[in-house]
Amino acid sequence: MGLEDRTRYDPGESEERIFARWLDSGRFHPEPEGTSAENYSIAIPPPNVTGALHMGHALNGSIQDTLIRYNRMRGKRTKWILGTDHAGIATQTQVERLLKAEGTSREEIGREAFTERVWRWRKQYGGTIIEQYKRLGASCDYEEERFTLDENYVRAVLKVFVALYEKGLIYRDNYMVNWDPGSRSAISDLEVEDRETTDTLYYVDYPLASGHGSITVATVRPRRCWATPRSPSTRTTTATSGWWGRP
Repeated sequence: MGLEDRTRYDPGESEERIFARWLDSGRFHPEPEGTSAENYSIAIPPPNVTGALHMGHALNGSIQDTLIRYNRMRGKRTKWILGTDHAGIATQTQVERLLKAEGTSREEIGREAFTERVWRWRKQYGGTIIEQYKRLGASCDYEEERFTLDENYVRAVLKVFVALYEKGLIYRDNYMVNWDPGSRSAISDLEVEDRETTDTLYYVDYPLASGHGSITVATVRPRRCWATPRSPSTRTTTATSGWWGRP
């Protein structure tokens, strides 16, 4: 059937062929050289290795690809840096589902075997999102795809964090986290499912050592307060310091 006989465009007949020609040209993989004015690069926000592209990726990727192609046409040495995020908790969840289907669990197979299964899963399913970027025609540097758990990448991140810590620009401390009892790990605010409930707010007074005044803590879970006896060694302290709640 000739082009003049067709009434509808079929992208499958041309897109893969054209994209393969782009990759073969080497234009997506420039060598690092020249001055900063002669180069242009964008580091793509790494999508989760467990995920698939959605409209947000398509919109963000289209904007970045437009900037990359514009500067490439201006004659600059242009590089769109590609990578994926290890998405630790999401990946763990996927692998645990597979283990459950096999009638076992990560506790039963042990840490070392579970880690090996996670890497195997990543190798088998982790390339889905990269292939989707190719189908979109994104002009990323696919020859230097990075992964957030690559050895060199991890070493670079550790070096930067240590350097920032030694300069006093970041610090390490205790802070409130969202604890997931299922995965037994902290999760981000984005992964929390908020629910409104009606509850009782208790006020717990902790007397000061001076004997005058107290510090009041409000909570809906008074059984988790610091004064709750957890071992025989704390019972005396609890009894002598005293605490009470008033709803």
